[in-house]
Amino acid sequence: MKTFIKLLFFMACMAIMVDCEKEELIPNDSSLKKATIVNHDAPGLDHERFVTMKETGLTVHYRIIGKGPIDMIFIPGWTNPLTVYTKQFEYFRDKARCIYIDLPGTGMSNAPSPATPLNPEATGPQYTMELMAEAVYAVAKKEGLHSFVGVGFSMGPCVLSVFERHYPGMIEKLVVIDGGIDPWPTDPVEWQTRYDNREANYLEQLNWDLATKQFLAGFLVPPGSPDDLLEFVEYFYTFPSDILANTSYHSDSESANELVEWNVPILCFFSGPAMDYANMIYPGNQFYEFSGGGHCIQWVFHEDINPIMWEFVKDRPGKKY
Repeated sequence: MKTFIKLLFFMACMAIMVDCEKEELIPNDSSLKKATIVNHDAPGLDHERFVTMKETGLTVHYRIIGKGPIDMIFIPGWTNPLTVYTKQFEYFRDKARCIYIDLPGTGMSNAPSPATPLNPEATGPQYTMELMAEAVYAVAKKEGLHSFVGVGFSMGPCVLSVFERHYPGMIEKLVVIDGGIDPWPTDPVEWQTRYDNREANYLEQLNWDLATKQFLAGFLVPPGSPDDLLEFVEYFYTFPSDILANTSYHSDSESANELVEWNVPILCFFSGPAMDYANMIYPGNQFYEFSGGGHCIQWVFHEDINPIMWEFVKDRPGKKY
């Protein structure tokens, strides 16, 4: 099981960053004005929006697709922008108001170079799971959400777990897609090993070359995957190593992996036989396994997963402030 969890968080999902320099990812006044409506003919409104986080000043990009009484917030995985949910865009358009978020460091959100997390005196951004959770809250607050259905892929459920601890009760239902948390051991020797491995992994990820990234991408998105997904994964190869390693380091922190006492309905989709793990982290969940398609099961098996997800969420509309 530890090997399975490390697969989700050490290698976790492929990035699909836009192919541009980091400074080009920071929206300016001109880009904000041009990015209001992206699909004029769609039955549900499509909006590209931005919000500035009060404490950090970082700008977070998110996309709203659809309208309806139910609010859903989709959280991507490690290094993924919101387009990892491409196969959910159209299905949910006429069913719910769906908010897809580019977490800090990805997509069209701000992506400043981080400071090293190994030096406590270093100053600069840190891509912690607390930062990610605050980004989600900034979006929810701007859109006037009092509650919502949280959907998380890969690292996404970890972000939502931290969010639940900071803002309990806002997540009314939880959908977990091939991800979760990995609680730290209580045994002192095992704890120290986890601590040492975390630092070693960070230093290694800073120096991942193209061949390493291609190997990982091939493992998570196996040959024979849909052509659009294979093309999609290629953006991982140019993802900034400092942001990649920093985010991974913080996603493996002890605080980010604390167990949460969830008191909401939970739906779990996994790419392998992880029912025991899911029952430990998410007691009372509804569990589905979709194997043989790699890590991005919401892409490969969308025709099966989307209807199951909708049946799970459709009976509880979100509330506004």
